[in-house]
Amino acid sequence: MMNGINAFEGVEHQPFLFEGTSDHAVLLVHGFPGSAKEMRPLAEAINALGWTAKGVLLPGFGPEIETIEQKSHVDWENHVDTALLELKKTHTTVVIIGNSMGGALSIQAVARHHADGLILFAPFWTIDHFLWKALPVLKHVIRRFKPFSLFKPDFQDPEFQKGTKNFFPNADFDDPEFQRQTLDMEINTNVFDQIRAAGQGGYELAPQVTVPTLVIQGKDDELVKPQVTQQLLNRLGGQLEYIEVDAPHNPLSPDKDYWSDVVTHVEAYLQQLP
Repeated sequence: MMNGINAFEGVEHQPFLFEGTSDHAVLLVHGFPGSAKEMRPLAEAINALGWTAKGVLLPGFGPEIETIEQKSHVDWENHVDTALLELKKTHTTVVIIGNSMGGALSIQAVARHHADGLILFAPFWTIDHFLWKALPVLKHVIRRFKPFSLFKPDFQDPEFQKGTKNFFPNADFDDPEFQRQTLDMEINTNVFDQIRAAGQGGYELAPQVTVPTLVIQGKDDELVKPQVTQQLLNRLGGQLEYIEVDAPHNPLSPDKDYWSDVVTHVEAYLQQLP
């Protein structure tokens, strides 16, 4: 998929378990194309409250990114389900936290196996673009797909640069050749169809989620837009708290001004649980 890229080599991308001092635990599920790294800062903040924090690494992600074309949404769903069931064996209160595509997987896990709470960050379920909706057919016709045909990246956007450097540590965002190669980058179309299926699964099972749910959405999210998120939230069956922050797609950045607000909202949600 991404030959020659030495991405996700550090230990911070690996799954983690921060043991707590209480019988409460959270399960944190990253998004695409991330790793457990994106969930670590939030996990550390929650662990400081005495909660156990477990972060998964989805199959085919992180150091395994070259194998993602051999994985399916079922692999990701099973992985999250198993992790949730393991935590439930050893803790009386378990909350699952999902970021972007990890939100769709978290919704499904709660619907199938129950949890005591659910926190979603920019929960992905679809992209408002005709090519996205055509993926079930396109994957049989077009084997490779240019992801930036869905939305043109802003090469000067700090969030885009931060995410891209996971794959291209030495990227020169002002280099026209780097920009051209990025725009021309191709990925197996089936990978996107598996992401689409994961999002659709979360949408379909959302009515079966009856636990208190906190949703934190970036106002400036151009990938998972607030109005699209609202369509998903209207299907949730439990008590809902919805909060918008001045953030782009990924609000889990400790170096940003909105980070303290994000942590405050999460802590307040967890502390009101029995």
